[in-house]
Amino acid sequence: MKRRFIAGAKCPKCQAQDRIVMISTENDEWIECIECDYTDKRPTEVDYEAPAVPDEIGVIQFRPRKK
Repeated sequence: MKRRFIAGAKCPKCQAQDRIVMISTENDEWIECIECDYTDKRPTEVDYEAPAVPDEIGVIQFRPRKK
């Protein structure tokens, strides 16, 4: 297990600066605040849609906005 502090990072819960540590194992990564015990797990899969192929040259198609 590796523990690394993230310089300049602020905790989303208590707003303490330089108190966030990233913990890495072979299969997982997450962050913890050493002040308030806030934790957040890194997503394992990225939600990504491949860009649509345009019908004609010069036509730009935008992805719909996620709500």
